[in-house]
Amino acid sequence: MADPKHDDGARLDLGDEEQWVLHAALLQYLDRRAEEAATSTGGDIGSPPAPGEVETDEETDNAIILLETLESGDPLCLERESLLLVRELLSEYLAGAPLRDRATCRSVLAEVRDEL
Repeated sequence: MADPKHDDGARLDLGDEEQWVLHAALLQYLDRRAEEAATSTGGDIGSPPAPGEVETDEETDNAIILLETLESGDPLCLERESLLLVRELLSEYLAGAPLRDRATCRSVLAEVRDEL
């Protein structure tokens, strides 16, 4: 049964610093996926694959949508799958995040965990 709290998605109200950290985590993830795609297709690391050359999975598509929503300034209303993805990406980012981002990253992670 669906959780009524999340029927329309969970809304994350993020400040500028929190948005920056989520943005950095999303870019890190998408860069890593692009590098993986380049090496799996025999391309050069650091050069983007040609359009249509790489098939994306649902997780990558969700990350791109999240990034576009974040950059547009629209409110973040996330379904459970997107919340799980954000939690995973922020956890990975936190492991190597600059010191200035760590407390903010933990704050966003706590908000995501509360919504889950």
